[in-house]
Amino acid sequence: MEGSRRTLLAAAVFMAAFALFAVSIAGSHLSLDDWGYVYGCPFVKGGLSWNGVRGAFATVGHGGIWMPLTSMTYMADISLWGEGWTSHHVVNVFLHALNAVLVFRFLLALLPRFLKDGRGAPDVWCAFAALLWACSPARSEAVAWVASRKEELWTLFSLCGLLAWLRWLDRGRLVYYAVAFACFVLACLSKPTAMCFPVLAWLVHRFAAKDSGRRMFLPYLPMLAFSAFVGLVALVAQARPAGMAEVELYGMPFGWRLLNAAVSTGLYLFHAFVPYGVHADCRAVEGGWPLGGALGLAALAVATVAVLILCRRSKSDDGRTGRLVCFCAFWFLASLLPVLGVFGSVGDTALAERYSYLPSVCLALAAAYAFSALSGWRGGRVAAATASVLLAAQAAASVPVTMSYADDVASAERTLAFDPDNWRALRTLGKELAARGGRMDEGVEMLRRSLRLRPSRLTADSLAYMLACRGGEGDFAEVRRLGRAVVRRPKLDVGGMMLDALGIVAMREGDDEAAVKFFSESLVAPARSYSNVHTMLNLGLSLANSGKRAEAAMMLLRLHSVSDEGVRARVREALDHIKAKSTSRLEWR
Repeated sequence: MEGSRRTLLAAAVFMAAFALFAVSIAGSHLSLDDWGYVYGCPFVKGGLSWNGVRGAFATVGHGGIWMPLTSMTYMADISLWGEGWTSHHVVNVFLHALNAVLVFRFLLALLPRFLKDGRGAPDVWCAFAALLWACSPARSEAVAWVASRKEELWTLFSLCGLLAWLRWLDRGRLVYYAVAFACFVLACLSKPTAMCFPVLAWLVHRFAAKDSGRRMFLPYLPMLAFSAFVGLVALVAQARPAGMAEVELYGMPFGWRLLNAAVSTGLYLFHAFVPYGVHADCRAVEGGWPLGGALGLAALAVATVAVLILCRRSKSDDGRTGRLVCFCAFWFLASLLPVLGVFGSVGDTALAERYSYLPSVCLALAAAYAFSALSGWRGGRVAAATASVLLAAQAAASVPVTMSYADDVASAERTLAFDPDNWRALRTLGKELAARGGRMDEGVEMLRRSLRLRPSRLTADSLAYMLACRGGEGDFAEVRRLGRAVVRRPKLDVGGMMLDALGIVAMREGDDEAAVKFFSESLVAPARSYSNVHTMLNLGLSLANSGKRAEAAMMLLRLHSVSDEGVRARVREALDHIKAKSTSRLEWR
């Protein structure tokens, strides 16, 4: 009977979590990481294959992270359902719903060990607590953002491994240890953050095992060795991302990194209880120190005081509350430490709600414990009412956050609503608006503002391209100023966008030889991340204008089958112009 009830509760948890985040399935993708992880990744975009699997393991620094198993799931999505983003979103939502069930099972396994006399935990309180974890707005980033699948996968394997570890501790059968170690390895292959698993395993042993006083060291040695290996690989991947400039891991002083970690930890706790202001690309210190980080430090201070008070008052219940509080505090800090930037590169974006995905499981355990304590009041009606209100509030707050990950515009608009000086969001929204008819001026101003806040080669390239396309008074001079270094050394533009901008300016000003040079260099840029179609079209037109008709015709004929009807019409017009040997110029449009 108890097993049937738990199965029904697990099914309810799964369906509720899936239904809440199903709204993300209709979304597209974010240019931040999504494209680079999937269709911009050379060993992923072709689907599941031996070459792809080999590339996933061998390419340590793609995107600055080593996550071969996560990359293989993207490959599987493409092989099973073809290209597009819907399948990736469906898998993300499914994994989250599965993790919600695992959290439920994890709470059922742990909670009785913190209750008086080890009595069984009320299933319904564990289900409520698992749903509170699953439906929090802080989970939206990990679920609705395709690139965050690594958080779901390493959480899934870590929870499975810890459940097996707990059984090994209780029963001593070697098969459970083998399962726990295998899950740990899979978690690390999903995301290197799982290197914290040995610490979490020790916490479960120290605070939740039946024989918690038993000392043992040898079982941890293989895990610690593999953690050290994964940590080293993670540092290499972070310092030397494939196709990008090397990153200085310790560019910021150690004291600053500690301060940033403290602010971030406080904000994770604050958003767990007050999910106001949750958005993508969240900065630990918005707008500069100290005002931007005061909230995080205040939240961390309040949490620290609360932990100390609860530990001191726990003498009245034989120390059970103190054990639970210590377990939760150490779990939260241990699972966050690898991503706080203390031991690696850190910047003003060293805060991401997806990082709290596994750490916040301890808060679900604390909630289940609190509901169990309240259940004695009026037959549990107080606990049920409290849990229901909290769950409804969490679910309602999650919907707009989840929808903000539908595309770049929605994400950037929500980010700027809470952080108006977020230079990356300004750049993203500026590019999108500038590409739309009627809002180019607004987009250009956003790009200029982003460049003033944070000088960036990518921002300068985007701004130059939009100015070249707009062609207003002073725009061409600004493009030449922004691209001064690239004019002297075209190889500096590895993405090709600044070269395209300079080519458009040269073409519109009638300097056909310079236009041919710039467009030709752009086509062979080693890190192009956008279509070659318009660059090839502009190169063909410039070749025709410079009198190189045969070369122009060969270039244009390569575009006769592209999907864009406007481009095909322009190609036909240019080929007719070349065939007629007309002396008039082909102008840029």
